[in-house]
Amino acid sequence: MRTLRLGVALGLALLLAACATNTHKQITELSRTQERAPRVLLMPVDVELMELTTFGRTEPKADWTEAGTRHVSTALADYNVERDLQLVPFDLDKMPDGVRDELNQLIKLHGAVGNSILLHQYLEPAKLPSKQGKFDWSLGPQVKRLKETTDADYALFFFMRDSYSSGGRVAIMMVGALMGVAVQGGVQVGFASLVDLNDGNVVWFNRLMRPQGDLRSAQGAKESTAMLLTGLPK
Repeated sequence: MRTLRLGVALGLALLLAACATNTHKQITELSRTQERAPRVLLMPVDVELMELTTFGRTEPKADWTEAGTRHVSTALADYNVERDLQLVPFDLDKMPDGVRDELNQLIKLHGAVGNSILLHQYLEPAKLPSKQGKFDWSLGPQVKRLKETTDADYALFFFMRDSYSSGGRVAIMMVGALMGVAVQGGVQVGFASLVDLNDGNVVWFNRLMRPQGDLRSAQGAKESTAMLLTGLPK
């Protein structure tokens, strides 16, 4: 399933290589009240880093993924301070046992919905007639549990997949270039979603796809995170 999802993303990356980021939104600013500023819950990041083998298979790398997750989490915390946002970190381990599994499934659901958005919102032949050209996506009413347990107004989800060519893959790419044949290398694919916790609607979505970038380094993660959060409503 991971390979299939990445395969779809790779195909999209080839079609959309000219534009690294692309945003859809229902709102331009966060809803405010006189009582308080809006609270945005920062969900645990969903990051996986892989190696693209000689013959084009993707193999997850646990140590790369650990480093990438750490660097992206730090970059998000720094972004929060630099932009003076009201981002509230979410700690799944501190949630009551009765809702922990439910909330963990919600993170996985976001990944599935986000991949559907990548396919059906951005790829013209795959657009859904039922959407009638509108950006209309939701995680469903179950997100209200997040509002109940955290008192937040919105949730910010962050999904990143990054692959890096192995030495053998680089060699094949060089041979292909000499023969005039393009061979796909590693690609960085990600999306961020801002979800209204009152109804589950995805009110802002940004996609990042490009053949460069490196989440294994702190600076690379900071750059990718800033790109993915471009235009985030305040």
